[in-house]
Amino acid sequence: MQINQVIETYDQSAVDYDAIMKRYWHIDREPLIASLQLQRGQTALDAAVGTGLNLSAYPEGVNVVGVDLSEKMMDEARKKHVSADITFKVSDLCNLDFPDNSFDAAASGFTFCVVSDPVLALQEILRVTKTGAFIAILDYCKSQDPEIHKWQELIADGSSQLGFPTGKIKWDALMDYDELIYNSKLPIEVLVDDRIESPNPFLCGCQLLLKNLKS
Repeated sequence: MQINQVIETYDQSAVDYDAIMKRYWHIDREPLIASLQLQRGQTALDAAVGTGLNLSAYPEGVNVVGVDLSEKMMDEARKKHVSADITFKVSDLCNLDFPDNSFDAAASGFTFCVVSDPVLALQEILRVTKTGAFIAILDYCKSQDPEIHKWQELIADGSSQLGFPTGKIKWDALMDYDELIYNSKLPIEVLVDDRIESPNPFLCGCQLLLKNLKS
């Protein structure tokens, strides 16, 4: 997916995004953010913050920097009631505008299935987080069931080009987390890898907790 197409799609769907996610992919974000074990005074990166569905789960006293390509998505995020201190910034996950070791932790919700280069995006998150930092990920992913995978292959072109719902959310129906976290040779330790399998090819997902092992 071209970056300008992604921005245009999410700008247009910003006001509808929360309702779409609630209908099709509603998952409690509290466990995701709790897994980061954030302490007061620490700083977390919310990678592709979107409309801020993670934000209410961050504890008071934590500084969160939410980055996204879509200013209109972040406009919706600014309306959320949150306890943490939140800053928003337009930034590309594949080229983050932060120095090395800027963050104590990072979280990402339904992001890597959208970005053009998931390995580069995770590499950038590792760069800007500190050694030993936790990285929590919630996302859509390719099923490990060969029969469901066949259906995902059939919907892959439509989901990435037309979107599902049409014109609202464009994503990779064949997002391969085995390739991203086990075969990319990035400096990570996989602490949690929970796969969400479903006979519905639209509802397969994963929740992961990674540890940054860079030297």
